[in-house]
Amino acid sequence: MAQIIKTNNDMENDRLEYVTNAFHELKNPLTTIGIACDLIRTNEVGEFECDSYLDIVSNECRRMKNIIDATIKALKHNYFDVDLNQNCDIHEILCSVIRNCGVDNIAVYMMANRYKVRGNYEYIESAFRELFENAIKYKSEQPLHLKVNTFNKGDKIHISFSDNGIGIEKKNLEHIFENGFNHKTSGYQYSTGIGLYYLRRNLQRINGTIMVESELGKGSVFTVTLPLIV
Repeated sequence: MAQIIKTNNDMENDRLEYVTNAFHELKNPLTTIGIACDLIRTNEVGEFECDSYLDIVSNECRRMKNIIDATIKALKHNYFDVDLNQNCDIHEILCSVIRNCGVDNIAVYMMANRYKVRGNYEYIESAFRELFENAIKYKSEQPLHLKVNTFNKGDKIHISFSDNGIGIEKKNLEHIFENGFNHKTSGYQYSTGIGLYYLRRNLQRINGTIMVESELGKGSVFTVTLPLIV
């Protein structure tokens, strides 16, 4: 009986964690839609740019629908397993996220000549989106500049995300991946504190890692590392 109770408790915890993660995932497309709508509202974009932003809104709406549909299906069938053995093209995923992130000033250097990994497409895409969203969320008063770089080292691919945002205090660097941790920033309210926690946890499930370097007032560099298919 004790084993059955433990199993049921574990299932309930899995269900709660899945739903919490899903709700958090809905925030990213909503943020992107908001940025696109704000740009359209300025009346400073041409017809072609306006159509491009509307395409972003349409794509993000479809993404939200997919998240909701997947969550409903998982809850209905008590199915929370994730395929961690998908063949994923890092450069393809990066290009898709960059096209829909709502930021124009991004320098991209895809230097890696090997970029196929085995993992989960949604985990990787979500991680990249989260890092872009954080760069937008914690930008400074200066125009936002982002740089993305991929390179190989040994049998791994490294993907670095650099920004010129407000940066992170040194004392907070070791805590930012903790569940529920928030650090106060100028001009921005506290976040939920679960985004980077789930990002690192999901990367760990596919044998990946994430590291951060940052200096207050100068920006941050997040580096994701994933093992290549060999």
